[in-house]
Amino acid sequence: MLPELLLSAITPASRQLRRMGLVTASVGLWSRSFRQSAQWSPHYARCHAVVQHAIAGLQSRRTAAILGSGLAKDIPVRDLLAAFERVLLVDAVHLPTVRLRYALDKRVRFVTLDLSGMAGWLEGEADGRVAPLRSLAADPDLDLVISANVLSQIPIGVETFLDDHPERVAALPADILTRSVQGHLEDLAAFRCRVCLLTDTVMTERDRSGAVTDTLDLMRDVTLPPPDEAWDWTVAPFGEVDGKHEYVHRVQAYAHWDPGRASHS
Repeated sequence: MLPELLLSAITPASRQLRRMGLVTASVGLWSRSFRQSAQWSPHYARCHAVVQHAIAGLQSRRTAAILGSGLAKDIPVRDLLAAFERVLLVDAVHLPTVRLRYALDKRVRFVTLDLSGMAGWLEGEADGRVAPLRSLAADPDLDLVISANVLSQIPIGVETFLDDHPERVAALPADILTRSVQGHLEDLAAFRCRVCLLTDTVMTERDRSGAVTDTLDLMRDVTLPPPDEAWDWTVAPFGEVDGKHEYVHRVQAYAHWDPGRASHS
């Protein structure tokens, strides 16, 4: 617990992002990644393979951007550095542990952005969602964008804020979680380069008999098209959250994302 508290304290982040629970989520992910390294390894390997497929065939390899770079473990950053002149790690929170890993590599640039575009709106400081990736989408040197398992996390940050600040619920649209997912997909549609999308889509809770005890639509009523690949990721095996349940996420991967194929169900 002490390492997590220390890491949370020294991680740079705005008040808005902390109130969305993003620092807590990032530190929790960091801690769990050590405990579940063996369980998560197959998921990482499949994510890496999809990204390598996305890189293949690109004629121009100037800049690659990772949206939701997080721990930078589910994306093969070294492969990207070997293939591209510059790699952008884009996220709302960059843990010092990740910054330190790439501190001496001048080809890596950390970009801090609220990928939801909703922090100001949630706080009542803006009239709506902003497009956080507009400037990045205008970068003429960008040849590959990877949305790295962040799409499902965006509504969780919004939901965390609303759970902690129920007085703001009435001032915001009832479908704000759906809008948060749609907003990121709209941001991806603005890029004119190749886009790779990795996202978990459904959380399934099972008991030790294998019976499904709960499910959660992580896409919040947004329907994605059939993926290039899909697999199950045991995010929390028995004993991680409690001894009676495991939590398995369905992951969908698109090496060449087509932004025109998602829909609101």
